[in-house]
Amino acid sequence: MFNDRLLTALGAWQNGWKEDQTHKEELARELEGAVESLPEQFRTVSGPCYRKRFIHKGELVDLILNDERDEGVASWTVEIAFAERFKGLVRPEAVSGAIFEHQPEITEVVVNIADLWASPEFVEAVDTYNRQGGIHSKALLNFKYLQGEVVLKSPLRGSEIIALTGASSPFDELCERAGIPEEKRDKVFSDLVKGDVYPGEAAYTTRQGAQNAIANTIRKMEQKLAAVGFPVTRK
Repeated sequence: MFNDRLLTALGAWQNGWKEDQTHKEELARELEGAVESLPEQFRTVSGPCYRKRFIHKGELVDLILNDERDEGVASWTVEIAFAERFKGLVRPEAVSGAIFEHQPEITEVVVNIADLWASPEFVEAVDTYNRQGGIHSKALLNFKYLQGEVVLKSPLRGSEIIALTGASSPFDELCERAGIPEEKRDKVFSDLVKGDVYPGEAAYTTRQGAQNAIANTIRKMEQKLAAVGFPVTRK
């Protein structure tokens, strides 16, 4: 069941593709073929999965306006805390970082790597594979179950974004807008810090804040398209 082809395909996938999309597609095809013989228990997931993804301007129409961007096979996680930490909060060329939450259908699950590591037989197979010098065994042992990884074949949807990254305005600017006098600002700042809020620093929005931002983006995009004669009819 846990043969060398499966372990090599898993290890190659976790070893990565260095932003080479053609190589990623090759790895994905081999992984899909290698997991076909696995029992269904390793190709299902019971709860929601999360993915951290930086969003760029050229992706906004599919992701936000059409609410569907097909990215083929991709790694997700069952651990929201891992998704939040993954690759930091900001990237200069990106519009924002986003966290997606998705409850996959059984047909969307390629393999549940986290559940594989819960199997003693799989752990034993990896150990044997490593001792025999299996290619990419180092990647397998490096990641193990620590990322809570689940490989899915499901699109990204703006409606499933539960957090966006961004920095608030500088503290004094916020105080000016709110009409807070200077003599009271030290206490306000102290209260914010006690509540784990740091004005001016990058942070995640709330779920509602993310969806409010998306709704506002959709409204602006539709207005601009209508202004040039391309009204949008959404489903």
